[in-house]
Amino acid sequence: MLRTVLEMTVHAGREAEFRAAWLETARAAARLPGSVAQTLLRDPRRPGVHMIMADWTDQASLDAFQRSPEREKLSARLEHFRSAAQKRVFEAVEHVPAHHNLER
Repeated sequence: MLRTVLEMTVHAGREAEFRAAWLETARAAARLPGSVAQTLLRDPRRPGVHMIMADWTDQASLDAFQRSPEREKLSARLEHFRSAAQKRVFEAVEHVPAHHNLER
């Protein structure tokens, strides 16, 4: 699995509008081949700073998305909210799900 991570600073006062637009784009991206999940995080100490994460099954799926007209349309919806951004791609090498002990 691959995870793209985009740290994005949203223009002050436009955070709620951005989150609503992100939700629409995330729902559209989640229907694309190879998409695993879309996640939006917000820094509680800096409300304008968000982490946009997208998980993809493999490099081929991510590459196909990055070359697609859908990516251009989805990215364009969020572009005008952004004052700064930095993107990176990570490969998942280990994953340990939580195991909650319900017995006491």
